[in-house]
Amino acid sequence: MQGLITIDFGNTNPHAGLFQKHKDIWNLIKVCPFNELPVFLDQLQMSPDNSSMVLAEVKSREEELTPFAHQGFLITRVKEYWRGTRFAGMPVNYAKTLGEDRLIQAYYAFKKLKENVLLIDAGTFATMDVITKNGFEGGYIIPGMKNYFETFEKGSLLKAIEIDQNVSAILPHSTTEAMRDSYFAFAALAQKLISEHKLDKVLLSGGQAALWKQIFDHLQLSVVVQQDETLIHWALQYWMTTQIETL
Repeated sequence: MQGLITIDFGNTNPHAGLFQKHKDIWNLIKVCPFNELPVFLDQLQMSPDNSSMVLAEVKSREEELTPFAHQGFLITRVKEYWRGTRFAGMPVNYAKTLGEDRLIQAYYAFKKLKENVLLIDAGTFATMDVITKNGFEGGYIIPGMKNYFETFEKGSLLKAIEIDQNVSAILPHSTTEAMRDSYFAFAALAQKLISEHKLDKVLLSGGQAALWKQIFDHLQLSVVVQQDETLIHWALQYWMTTQIETL
């Protein structure tokens, strides 16, 4: 057995993906919160002798990585290969401030999918990035649903809105609906990007991907909408096994 641990240190909720290779095929066995990683490494018998780690980090958590380094795990970091204008052959039309999570998922869309894609990573913040045959073209950062809905608490007669599956494109008829369904305004931005850049697919990742999928289902887009909450882990696995090591 050969193993690979993919680590996503985003703004919040760090997590890890545990891959194992059997008969030349990589399988994602488990995605877990990072603080539970030692438990699953033990259960799956993954160690520095048979597994390595690859890391994308928006927020540094060096103290949390130290125990694994002391155990002998080899940790490959995306930032060590990110030069600013190109990444592993992908042109990048964005400042060096581009988050590694956005970068690695864009690379996956560019190199593996080879389609013109709107990539939406819906987490604490939501990013909308345009990837075409010309590489990473640029993108937006907007509040994630939870952060967005919590802003309504600042109104004296309003209240925070719970995230649920009832988001609707129908004209609202109550204050709760008006606040909840206002997130559709961001979907209009997505539609604009799809039209202007002649995109073929919307790729949804992150913890709120299912809610974005529901929004796009309401809009009945003419493009394919693909949802994969584990995309960051498959992107790290693809980059690591094709560009860094032939694992």
